[in-house]
Amino acid sequence: MKVELHQARSGDATLTERVEKAGGWLVEAGRKRLLVAANARWRAVREATSLHDADDADDAMVQDLGQGRLHGVCQKGRLFQQAHPEVPVLLDAGRYLVVDLPRSEANRINKPLEQSEAPCFRLFPLRESTRLFRQVAPRRDAAGSRAVDAVVASASQARYVTLLSQLVSYPTRLSSSAEYAQAVDWAESQLTTAGLAVDRQQVSLPGGASSINLLARLPGQAASPRHWLVVAHLDSVNHQGGPSAPAPGADDNASGSAALMLMAEVLAGQRFDDDLSFVLFGGEEQGLHGSRQFVAGLSAAERGRITGVLNMDMIGSINATPAAVLLEGAPLSQDMIDGLSAAGGRFTDLELQVSLNPFASDHVPFIDAGIPAVLTIEGADGANDAIHGPNDVLATVDPSYAMKIVAMNLGFVATSAGLHAVDAPPLPECHCRGDERHHLGDPWRQLEAHHEALLAQYRRWQGQGVWSAQLDVGWRQAWQRLELLRSRREWERRSRSTGR
Repeated sequence: MKVELHQARSGDATLTERVEKAGGWLVEAGRKRLLVAANARWRAVREATSLHDADDADDAMVQDLGQGRLHGVCQKGRLFQQAHPEVPVLLDAGRYLVVDLPRSEANRINKPLEQSEAPCFRLFPLRESTRLFRQVAPRRDAAGSRAVDAVVASASQARYVTLLSQLVSYPTRLSSSAEYAQAVDWAESQLTTAGLAVDRQQVSLPGGASSINLLARLPGQAASPRHWLVVAHLDSVNHQGGPSAPAPGADDNASGSAALMLMAEVLAGQRFDDDLSFVLFGGEEQGLHGSRQFVAGLSAAERGRITGVLNMDMIGSINATPAAVLLEGAPLSQDMIDGLSAAGGRFTDLELQVSLNPFASDHVPFIDAGIPAVLTIEGADGANDAIHGPNDVLATVDPSYAMKIVAMNLGFVATSAGLHAVDAPPLPECHCRGDERHHLGDPWRQLEAHHEALLAQYRRWQGQGVWSAQLDVGWRQAWQRLELLRSRREWERRSRSTGR
């Protein structure tokens, strides 16, 4: 058997059909295609597909493989390649690989993975034409609702960085650790301040330990509302160092958790036809325990009412150029994938990739239960080699890139859940004496300067060691008012520029 790697070309829409008719087959991953054929059919496949001239003598890139050696890999980050650097990689598309491996060796590697509750990669044999993921051409001119546009525009990158930085500040967010519980407490306080009803769900972990799922709910206005879920896992892990080692988990998955919290804060001030729930799962890194137990606890009626689940896991690291986002679901998730693709085209310049091979994140238990779910994850054209260790730090996250995925997801959720006509964000009031210098000039600048001065005072108190629970509440309120002010100003700027 011979294999050869090719880049996809325009006009290749019928390539798979032509290859199969000539006696070969293809493994596709976006723009990369691996041509496969038996030795006896190799020249005929080349001739029939016009990939090479019949007399082409340059076989330097053609490789000979024994039967049964071709295997696909789905991995988190670079975890398969880190564990098995000796395995030859024939096609590298980041999350997805094609490798040269004897069937017996693949079975040996897979055996402990099948018994593991938290496999970080899996291997599967390739014997026929397979599409690991496909490139989608987004519609950059897609029309949409002005109300949805305003909601998307109100999401603040500065607020995202604040949320992200706080999550990464915990030495670890291991599911059963005291630091994880502290992160849950903090997330609960933020979601409660945003006006959401918040609940907790205990999660059982192997060995008798436990963790927590955090649920925030925004009820819909329809008489019989559907139910949409936005989910992310809050926990982190350090496989190399063990339970007591640092596990900042910036990309995996503070990036997704901070995005969920930002989306919840933005959407909490709006009204929708459908119910919205925002769920931070524990126990994901130990085997999707939080999401599996959440799904298991749903009644038949509750399962039937869930229209879709949007999962965010590792949305912060750019691994290749051009930057891309992968939408990973299953055939039952196709409507969601189409909606996310439309939102991606409208609100971002990212390349869009689609896979129907769900693996190793919190969308999987929902799909297994027959509930449409999609994972949004940094593009599969590259991979992050820092996850599950001490190097997954804040510097691995590009906030401007993550905010593009947030914009796509916000646009999709607001559209799908039936956003009502959006009001401008309320204008914060200034309660000072009125003689401060910051009251001079442009009214926007007045209020912004006022709140910046207030925050500076809080910072001075912190530096002087003068602090209390009451001051902490005031600090949070001042920061949120400043973010609200900036959201309002951005909303009005965009309204003027588009004539709304």
